[in-house]
Parts: sequence; C-alpha cells; structure tokens
Amino acid sequence: MQDDKVGTADETRGFVKSPQDMFAGLFIIAFGLFCLWASSNLTGGRGANLGPGSFPRGLSFLLMGVGAIIVVQALTVVGPRLEAWSIRGPIFVLGAVLIFAATIRGTTLNIPGIGRTELLPPLGLLVAGPLTLVIASLASNERNWVQTLIFAAAMTAFCILLFKVALRLPIPVAPWAGW
Repeated sequence: MQDDKVGTADETRGFVKSPQDMFAGLFIIAFGLFCLWASSNLTGGRGANLGPGSFPRGLSFLLMGVGAIIVVQALTVVGPRLEAWSIRGPIFVLGAVLIFAATIRGTTLNIPGIGRTELLPPLGLLVAGPLTLVIASLASNERNWVQTLIFAAAMTAFCILLFKVALRLPIPVAPWAGW
C-alpha cells in the first residue's frame, strides 16, 4: 500500500522530485562557494608543502560535492515537499551571535569628526555567555526557563574553564572585576 503512494507522488511531481532536498543542496553549494571565496586570499601551497588555505579550500570543495550529491538525489528520489518555516529561529540565533560579539569585548563606534564612542562596555564571558544562551533559547516556543538558566550557567562555567583556564586564551571573563 505504501508503494502505491510513492508511485503516485512520483507521477504527479515534475522535474524536481524532492524540493526540500533541492533547496538544501543548493544552499550547501552556495555556502561552499562562499567559503571558497572567503579563503581566496590564503596561500594554498602545492604537494606536501601545504599552506594555510589548503584545508579551508578542501572543505569548501567537499561541501560543494556533498551539495551536488543532494541536488542529484533531489532530482531522482521522491522526498518531502518544501514546507513553510518560521523566521523566528534564525533571527534569535543570529541575534544571539551578534549580541555575544557586541558584549564580550564591548562595542565602539568610530564616527568621523567626532571620534571613538563606546556604545557598550566590555562585559566579558561571565555576562555575554549566559546572555547569548538565553537569547538563543527564544528561538523556540518550547523552553523551560529554569532549565535554560541552569544550562546557561553550566555552559558559561565550562567555557571559562576551557578557554581561560585550560587553553589560557586572552578572553575577558569579567573585565569590570579585573579578570
């Protein structure tokens, strides 16, 4: 009985059998092209003498290859139709990343004729970490505030231990407290 439904869907669909996979494959190819362009100023090297651009370019070509495989599969195998999606998730996740970038070391604006203006003081990882995770949690309708706050505190502690203590990276943890 299931085979009849697949056969009927195959007959009613046009050239693209799986629109959702088609768009996913095209997006992956576009991202691979962007990564290739972004790494174009890095030297590649030749043979055993690899340069700093070899790995990013190799990953770019792998991404484009995977995207091409998905596109070919979208043309041959019946899959899910393209469904509507909410813009809420991408907006809050991208917003969380931008908030993290603005708060970790602070934000200044260089206005010609006026000079540098501090828009936001550096808050460090102790504030930027939980703030980022709380904002990112707004991407979903299904959230538990207690779990979100516990997760934000645990992840911030983990990041401080990993990046500041174990790896000794110069990440400001709490610049307002001198750490």
